[in-house]
Amino acid sequence: MRRRVIAASFLATGLAFSVTSCSADEEQAKPASGCEEVLGAAGLEWVQERAQADDIERGGVTLDGLRREYYRQMNPWKPNAQRWESEVCTITSTELGDTKKLTIEFGPSSTPFDFDERKTPDGIVTPVNADVKLQQVKDFKDVTHYGVYVKCKVPGTSPRQELVTPLGGVMTDTLTDGTSDAAHVRHLLRATQAVVDSLGCENDPSVPSKPPA
Repeated sequence: MRRRVIAASFLATGLAFSVTSCSADEEQAKPASGCEEVLGAAGLEWVQERAQADDIERGGVTLDGLRREYYRQMNPWKPNAQRWESEVCTITSTELGDTKKLTIEFGPSSTPFDFDERKTPDGIVTPVNADVKLQQVKDFKDVTHYGVYVKCKVPGTSPRQELVTPLGGVMTDTLTDGTSDAAHVRHLLRATQAVVDSLGCENDPSVPSKPPA
């Protein structure tokens, strides 16, 4: 088990979960995986087509597991506590090798919602609406990390919790080929809506289905 801290750079070490694969019959007998829940059928089809590999494997925690871990960290809520994100979806291919992977992670952010107003942020920050911000950061390997921050008020927490500790998420993709930034963000926003619905944020944040033009 590996842990990841959500931060503006999206690059610290953090919490992860094992990747599993199964046959078609086993998939029908099991509940939906995290990848199925956050990406949906269209998202999984996108990965399959763009990865150009026959042995796609997917795994990660389910939304129910993510929600339990999220609430465990937020109860009781402490503004300066270290936060961890859960790897809700990991998609790999042994055919393509270890460097090819798509991951989607969510958790209580250690970075406040207004981080870009306090100092010059890394990468590109795009405010979407009053509840949502996007961020794109390239690491030293020139891999883009697509981040999202959402004001999510957790029941029982103090005022301003959704500003100090928003929901944070990040998609990192070296698996699909030729996917645009807009397409990556669209799939990340789809995943974000699924997570918001699972968490039951009291303020009912507005998550768009696509990035701003």
